[in-house]
Amino acid sequence: MIYATKKDGESNEKLVLRYKKLFFQSRLITKLKKERYAIPKIKKRKKREMAIVRTHYRMLNSKVYF
Repeated sequence: MIYATKKDGESNEKLVLRYKKLFFQSRLITKLKKERYAIPKIKKRKKREMAIVRTHYRMLNSKVYF
């Protein structure tokens, strides 16, 4: 939980800006966005297929064309 208390002589706008700074520095927004949807784990077969495709494209990109 992130909170900010108002300091003496601090305006409401400054308080909101200080709170937003603390909130974004804590990186809670990324955690909240990541947990927003339930994503199933990738199956072993799908991982292997993705690896094969990745190696194929790496091989194509490593060739030098003149």
